[in-house]
Amino acid sequence: MKKILITGVTGFAGFKIYHALKNSGNYEVKGTGRSSGESVDFVADLTDLESVKNMGQHFSPDVVIHLAAMAKTDICERNKDDCYAANVISTKNLVEMFPDCKFIYFSTYAVYNTKKGNCDESCKITATNHYIQTKIEAESYVNPLNDYIIFRPSVIFGYMPLKIKTKNYFMQLIEMVHDKKVMRSPADQFFNPVSIDVVAEIIGLSIEGDVSGVFNIGSNEDISKYDFNLMIMERFGFNLKYLEPAVADSFAVKRPGNGTVSSMKIQFTLSYRVPGISEMIDSLYDEIKENPDIPGV
Repeated sequence: MKKILITGVTGFAGFKIYHALKNSGNYEVKGTGRSSGESVDFVADLTDLESVKNMGQHFSPDVVIHLAAMAKTDICERNKDDCYAANVISTKNLVEMFPDCKFIYFSTYAVYNTKKGNCDESCKITATNHYIQTKIEAESYVNPLNDYIIFRPSVIFGYMPLKIKTKNYFMQLIEMVHDKKVMRSPADQFFNPVSIDVVAEIIGLSIEGDVSGVFNIGSNEDISKYDFNLMIMERFGFNLKYLEPAVADSFAVKRPGNGTVSSMKIQFTLSYRVPGISEMIDSLYDEIKENPDIPGV
């Protein structure tokens, strides 16, 4: 049975991937976070090499899945040193401690700065802000490894139990609707949202298939953020008055108008089809109906 170490399990993606892999029964899974909590088996400061070494003395993984990161662009700009430590130094320390493991690093689709969209893995990567710069630099520590995967996912969405105080794209929408707040959503900004369950499935297949390299992850459909939110609200029966279309330039944080990526490479490599957006939303709806802890859903 392969042993897997997952960083950032107090966050949305880390928490969900931890439980998906653990519940599969195929792996021995341990999680790490900066503070104790559900799914945290090791409390460790990944920016401190000695803390990472201490963790490594207690657990020798076959696979490291590095999800811990400082990801909010505006916070990264205001706290550049902290962002660099969280995103770059942590990666450097983990690579130094576990050089012979299969190392799976989660970067971001935002490394592609192009107006044409539909970027594949060969497209040029460019840093347009400090957050992206740290992700690109972190990739440079992973690339030289003998056995690595760098995933560049689009926006990941999914359900999180309310008792877990962390948010993601979907849960933020739920919160705003519940609080009767209007969400302004760009109708001119396009992306390829993908559910966390699909991401977890791709990780499992990649581990079992002995895959290595750089891969995008996203849906096969390009959709505006407004239309995606509209699909969710219609499927869940939410009042559409809480959603308004907007233009991307009206937001303080600037992002590419076309942030779409191609994920054909990972699908071809794994002989796997990413479900359609409506399929992923339907699965999310069914999951929440089985775990009803969100008011009004």
